[in-house]
Amino acid sequence: MNTTQVQKGEQLISIQINVAKADYEPQVKKELNKLQKKASIPGFRPGMVPFGMIKKMYGPQATIEVLNTLVSETLNNYIFDNKLDLIGYPLSDPDHQQPVDFETQDSLDFFFEAALRPAITVDFNKTSIDFSHIIADDQAIDKTLEDLLSRNPDITHPETVGEEDDLELKVREAKDGQEVEGGFQKDYVMFHMADIKTKTNKKKLIGKEAGTEMIVNFANFLGSEAKVSQLLGQDAPAASDYNIIIDDIRHEQKPELNEEFFKKLYPNKDIKDLDAFRAQVKEDMERQYESETDRILFTKMIDALVDNTPFDLPDAFLKRWIAENNQGKLSTEDIEKNYEDNYSKGLRWQLIEDSIVKDHPELAIQDEEVKAFLRSQIFPGLDYATMDDDMKGRIDKIVDSYLKNEEQLNNVKNQLADVKMTGFLKNQMKINYTDQTYDDFIKDLEKENKKESKKK
Repeated sequence: MNTTQVQKGEQLISIQINVAKADYEPQVKKELNKLQKKASIPGFRPGMVPFGMIKKMYGPQATIEVLNTLVSETLNNYIFDNKLDLIGYPLSDPDHQQPVDFETQDSLDFFFEAALRPAITVDFNKTSIDFSHIIADDQAIDKTLEDLLSRNPDITHPETVGEEDDLELKVREAKDGQEVEGGFQKDYVMFHMADIKTKTNKKKLIGKEAGTEMIVNFANFLGSEAKVSQLLGQDAPAASDYNIIIDDIRHEQKPELNEEFFKKLYPNKDIKDLDAFRAQVKEDMERQYESETDRILFTKMIDALVDNTPFDLPDAFLKRWIAENNQGKLSTEDIEKNYEDNYSKGLRWQLIEDSIVKDHPELAIQDEEVKAFLRSQIFPGLDYATMDDDMKGRIDKIVDSYLKNEEQLNNVKNQLADVKMTGFLKNQMKINYTDQTYDDFIKDLEKENKKESKKK
């Protein structure tokens, strides 16, 4: 067996694999012998079918399978041994491949066309991007402070029920003023006084103390049986009366913007006054804005690098490669129509990205980085480094079980790769930032998206 290579162009090569009968016939005979032992044909005892009949019936198919395996392995070994850096995988060479005849030819030739990766030089200094630095103005900060106050209320436990309180209840199905033996029951139900529809029904609870027991009809209180199902669950008989026991009364009120509140939200920071608190909130908001818009910036950086990193691609080969990889699902017209804007652009970025990672090994994804990244996604805010070994073990077990799924593992790796590449490019490329509020940024983004849609 002999393998040779010839240059077809600057980026294309043709690989020829010559296979003599002596290279594949012994393996074909071995496969036919296996079939002979297992063959069950009427008129012959199992395993006693004449070899000639087996060869006539199964020889061509066995030969094709043996040759496919042999040629594929030879091609793979040749690529590996010669360190060929290819785009995609070789295809049958339409300029050289001829029909083969196993019966008459003493040797067979198989030709493959392959595309060599182009030499790529990425010059970050040639790219310049205009982008927004989103600031949190006073109006946005005020809105966030109101939200923080509403989501972090001061909670007290008054002795009697008020009009806007929340009640922790035990609930038992009742009939004719008595609990139903074996009926529906639930030991913890959070009930909001604000959900009661009428003042008359509210008065039935207002002023009651913790520990009070009474019969109520939730459907009347809430205005519909559907809301009873939402409160108690689908298994609860919505139209029924219920005996309730008030376990606890909770009253929420808007907290004051004082040092106690600052400590509650930022326990590890020494914030003494409102100005310092607003500054910390502003910093957090702008960090979140940056995180939310990094994906948009990443896309713009990719576009800039693709536009400013010229290299040739073997387009005709790549169109054939796209068609074969999609197994006939894409027509020639579809590929031609979308080649420049989608396929070519995507491939160009992939080749540029590979080149960047090759020059900067720190961008390669490591197993421990994948685990740490996933931990931060599943358990945001937890400080893994300060946990005891038992807690670390539990978290690691959850992470490991998630990563056993190959699709999920690849998704996490892709997300992490984008995060690392985004951070790297932000440090390498020239980005001209303009201060802008979040609302104005969204408005401009919507206008830009409308323009792009019209172009398409």
